Amino acid sequence: MLNQFLEEGLLGKSKTTIQTYANSLKLFSEWLDGAGASLENYSRSDVQQYIDYLVSRRKNPSTINKHWSAIKKFSCWSDNERAIEEIAVIKPIEYTKLSPKSLSRVEVNRLIREIDRENNSRDMAITQLLLNTGIRLSELVSLDKRDIEISERKGELFVRNGKGNKTRHIPLNKEARRAVNKYLCERNDNIEALFISNRGKRISVRSVQHIFEKKGVNVHALRHTFITHLIRNGTDSSIVQSLSGHSSAEMLFRYSVPTEEDQLQALESIWLNQ
Repeated sequence: MLNQFLEEGLLGKSKTTIQTYANSLKLFSEWLDGAGASLENYSRSDVQQYIDYLVSRRKNPSTINKHWSAIKKFSCWSDNERAIEEIAVIKPIEYTKLSPKSLSRVEVNRLIREIDRENNSRDMAITQLLLNTGIRLSELVSLDKRDIEISERKGELFVRNGKGNKTRHIPLNKEARRAVNKYLCERNDNIEALFISNRGKRISVRSVQHIFEKKGVNVHALRHTFITHLIRNGTDSSIVQSLSGHSSAEMLFRYSVPTEEDQLQALESIWLNQ
């Protein structure tokens, strides 16, 4: 029955969506089996108890809602709509209300110091670009040498294939220019890629992730740090949007949401200026 649903009930859906539904319904089917039911005869109480079970296992809201969406779709397809009537489902966390993890000034300095001590000009150039331009990891690994223009007093980075196939230009500050220029001066090859692996190939996403994982840092935190610091320094949202490549100004709101650390720091310093 499950295979029939995947073939008939999800026509036009992407392979990723079909696989997500398949995984969710397989887990639901296994749970039903343990409860003495099946995909052919489950009831409303089975669905509610399964959702409650996922909550009790501390599954995050987005995961629970993926399971719920699959069960709803399957129930409608199998003419079992009564099994999904008035089901209480945990609401997903609103993405725009989450404050992305960014690095503090101390953490940024520590990261730069550790990279610098390894005397690896490529890794330093990567670090400085991510911290000072906020480009996405996918954009970084796609850069070619021609996407960088550096003179004595200024520089510019061209992101030609950004998210949504949008192009943007980002000025390079002194630290970014210095790091990239030093790296390029050490290159004596004709490879068009800006960053290459030790094997002389365009560097991969996984390789860049590994650079920062060794330092206990998630590479995406560098982009979050760039945007967060711009916003908290009072930079106009239109400028932040153009630099970061965000399609909506609403997406920037989450970077200004106070973190638990911000709140704690505010409480601990409440009497310092009295």
